Amino acid sequence: MNVRHILAQLTVAFLAGITLHAAYPEFNSTQPNGVQRGTETKLTITGDRLEDFESLIFFNPGFTQKSVDKVEAKKVEVTIAVAPEVEPGNHLLRVRTRTGVSHARQFFVGPYPNVVEVEPNSEFESAQAIGLDQTIEGVIKTEDVDYFKLSVKKGQRISLEVDGLRLGYTVFDPYIAILDKDRFEKAFSDDTILHRQDGYCSFVAEYDGEYYIMVRDSSYRGGNNNYYRLQVGSFRRPDVVYPAGGMLGSTTKVRFIDKDGSFEEEVKLPAQEDPNFNLFSKGAEAAPSGNPFRLVPFDNTLEAEPNNEQAAATPVTIAEPVALNGVIETPGDVDFFKIPLKKDQQVVLQAFAQSLGSPLDTVVAIYNVKGGRVASNDDGGGRRRLDSKQTLKVPADGEYFISVTDHLERGGPNFVYRIELVSSQPEYTFASPNYNVNDSHSRQFIAVPRGGRMALLENFSRNNVSGDFKFVAPNLPAGVKLLTEIAPNDQPGIPLLFEAAPDAPLGHTTVPLQLTSVDPNVKVVGKMRQEFDVVRQGNVIYYTEVRDELPVAVVEEAPYSLEIVKPSVALVSQGILNLKVVATRKEGFKAPIRVLMLWKPNGISTLGEQTIAEGQNECTFVLDANANTPAGVWKFVVMGEADAGNGRIYNASPFCEVTTAPAYVNAPAIPLTAVEQGQETVMVAKIEQLLPFEGEAVASIVGVPETIPVESAKITKDTKEVAFKVTTHDKSPVGKQANLFVRVEIPVAGGTTTHRIALGSTLRIDAPRKVVAQPAVVAEAKPKEEAKPAAPKQLSRLEQLRQEAAGK
Repeated sequence: MNVRHILAQLTVAFLAGITLHAAYPEFNSTQPNGVQRGTETKLTITGDRLEDFESLIFFNPGFTQKSVDKVEAKKVEVTIAVAPEVEPGNHLLRVRTRTGVSHARQFFVGPYPNVVEVEPNSEFESAQAIGLDQTIEGVIKTEDVDYFKLSVKKGQRISLEVDGLRLGYTVFDPYIAILDKDRFEKAFSDDTILHRQDGYCSFVAEYDGEYYIMVRDSSYRGGNNNYYRLQVGSFRRPDVVYPAGGMLGSTTKVRFIDKDGSFEEEVKLPAQEDPNFNLFSKGAEAAPSGNPFRLVPFDNTLEAEPNNEQAAATPVTIAEPVALNGVIETPGDVDFFKIPLKKDQQVVLQAFAQSLGSPLDTVVAIYNVKGGRVASNDDGGGRRRLDSKQTLKVPADGEYFISVTDHLERGGPNFVYRIELVSSQPEYTFASPNYNVNDSHSRQFIAVPRGGRMALLENFSRNNVSGDFKFVAPNLPAGVKLLTEIAPNDQPGIPLLFEAAPDAPLGHTTVPLQLTSVDPNVKVVGKMRQEFDVVRQGNVIYYTEVRDELPVAVVEEAPYSLEIVKPSVALVSQGILNLKVVATRKEGFKAPIRVLMLWKPNGISTLGEQTIAEGQNECTFVLDANANTPAGVWKFVVMGEADAGNGRIYNASPFCEVTTAPAYVNAPAIPLTAVEQGQETVMVAKIEQLLPFEGEAVASIVGVPETIPVESAKITKDTKEVAFKVTTHDKSPVGKQANLFVRVEIPVAGGTTTHRIALGSTLRIDAPRKVVAQPAVVAEAKPKEEAKPAAPKQLSRLEQLRQEAAGK
């Protein structure tokens, strides 16, 4: 470490002690975007909040950070070494500072030394001179075209492969071409099945002399971040490998297939699963990137031609699970396999073709012995949607026939396919959810503050696996421990909580996190399968990578800590419980703290987050248990997120045990109760006593507005029904008050438990009936002579009703 870097680190430490706290860095780019394996290279890293840079986090072995040469807030220079055995292709990197961990970025390793593109080279006449077996690092700016020239001998192969989209900066669509001295394109590539927008092509020189290479955007657009790495050599670039997978630990003969033909090699496959595994030729002309190759715990069946009709189907002699492999070699070709299956088997048939570089658009059908179609599927096999996938429930014991063909009846020597039939393989995997929309990297790491904690939710996926498992986390950084022990059988997920000692040294490791059964007779091992979007634009995902290691780092102390106040009573089913979270702030830290509830057990709901306001120290989560909440003791944890003026800061609480228990009372909904506005009524709840309790409980109606006073009532363990007096007046709203319930506070040791019973009760307030006023009676003068009674007046029916209403 040089003197300048030491002074920079001392300055950062001094400033952090005064005003700055933990801040998660941004990692925007590296220059160059890749290096030659077996060499040392100086990298320039750009981003933000890099002033306390410590180290790069490498996910694969063979990378070494040799020195930190320059550190600034937005730029860092480091020297790294890449071992000769590091596999060519893309590798994930993260930046670790003293105070945080960044998102991951792509970084490439190649077989050739780098050559930097130098402008002006945008015209054919000003082409930059290069040689074979070099990697060109360049950028296509707006409407830019880059030209290169090289001298070759007649019969020499010129091969190109470009990394553009795969660098992960933008959706760059490079176009590459090989031109002769007369500017005729002899070979070109825009898109490929294997590398999508990134192309490759080759050409055998027809004369001694100069050939030219062109790189541009396919639409002549470009931009300041349209970077590329162009491999130029004499390599053979296979489109696909046949077979495209094999059994773990086996020795397999494979055929590499390219546009010029094919060549065979025998390969020894790894004994451990690797979802990112690529196969490389061992020959002298190996391509700069590998071919995807499936590693599975079961064997292959290879097609035997002729098998283009059901009667000539290739017999499958291996019991399920098995992989069926073949090539649709000519247009219109159909391949058949014959396999025995058992009634009620649930068999998944998943095709792998375009996901492995084959142009085949698979259509897979299943027939019975009479030729009747049982099932069929075209698309649906994941992100490469043209690979088919279907699930078959076998209708009867017997032999079944599986056909494979291309949707458009195409064919060719590289139309390779692989159909995996799996029904009962036990599997247990786990991964964290995406915490931000369209961002699979956010918080997918553990950065534990000294003296604090960080939590990460893990969701489980089980197939024919049951029972409790325990976490195994080897290779943790010094001073760090995993507080989560068990992955329960009955929970779909659980939070991982890591804690760092106050004096833990800053540093990091990548941890191969696994799950092992608490039952020694269960040999299944649960594996982490965290999928990262490597290249993505909005909802469109171009490349992903699956990792089974978790980066764990120790960072500087956070300016706050959180603690959940342990409840003094249990949360009962159909009840609620207030869970208080208290923040302890360091002097001068007043920023709002976002408090995240990462997890809750089955049957309990609550808000996902609360905020402790600026300068405040508390917030409360209301836990709501449904009727099926199991009794038990659960470890709750919350994680804080705050901004101290220089980026986000995370710190989690310790675990807090919350007990759930059965309810003491229950009640059905109170039948509809109606009352006229201004009058009184009584709402009566029928109490079901579930468990005895001591003393008196207080019951009250919840959900009515303050303008409808409802008196609370007392109940005991012997109460069978409880009445609530309801008073209304002219301010009480007319209409239905729905979704009311009864809250019962039952005294127990340590406090009171809150029950919610009589859910869905309804009170209706009717408008008062109108009273019809009687007409005034006018006194008449007494006649001098007695008048004869008048004949009774004939009243209409409406007048009769009015008089009846007036009480006449």
